[in-house]
Formats: sequence, C-alpha cells, structure tokens
Amino acid sequence: MDYTSEIIATLSDEQSREIIKIVSKTELTIQQISNTLNIPLSTAYRKIRKLEELKLIKKTKVIRTLEGLDESYYKNWTYEVVVTFRDGELSYKLEHVKIEDKIVRLWQKFSE
Repeated sequence: MDYTSEIIATLSDEQSREIIKIVSKTELTIQQISNTLNIPLSTAYRKIRKLEELKLIKKTKVIRTLEGLDESYYKNWTYEVVVTFRDGELSYKLEHVKIEDKIVRLWQKFSE
C-alpha cells in the first residue's frame, strides 16, 4: 500500500479520527486515549503507532512514573490534510501545525 492510500485509509477509520480529535484538545497517554474512547489498549497502541508513522500526531513528551515506567504523551500535529484526485491519481498534502501556533498555545496555557 502506498503512502497516499495509507493516509486515506487511516483518515477513513473512525477510531483514528476520534484519536486525532481528542489529542487536538490536550496531550494524552495511550492509556488515557483507550479509556476516553472505550477501545482496547492494544487497539489504541496500534492506531497511535500508525498515526505517528504517518506524521498525523506526534509524541510530545515522555514521563517516568513512580513505578519506573515511561508514559508517552501524544498531541495532534496536523493542521490540514488535502487529498486530491487528478488525472486518475490520488495525492495528498499534509500541513503541520506551525511553530508560531505552538508558541501561541503555550502562552495561552500559561495565562490560564
């Protein structure tokens, strides 16, 4: 399967879209995503791995728990995905959140 087909297949998947949607609002761990969406943890891991591979979401930090385990937090990294069908060929353009947008969100978080 080519990259364009993988992007389209992933965005066509309701659970993947829901993951992108909830990590657009706040950083979450895979366990939190699994609990929020009421999906099995194994499914959440698989979907997160694919979304991260396709650069739709991004691991933002890793925190070591008191138990010595690493918890990774994920956030939406995608601003826009444009899919085009022209001359019988599918293509896509992926635009990531700009660094300026990240700085604005950071300042908003501090002002709360």
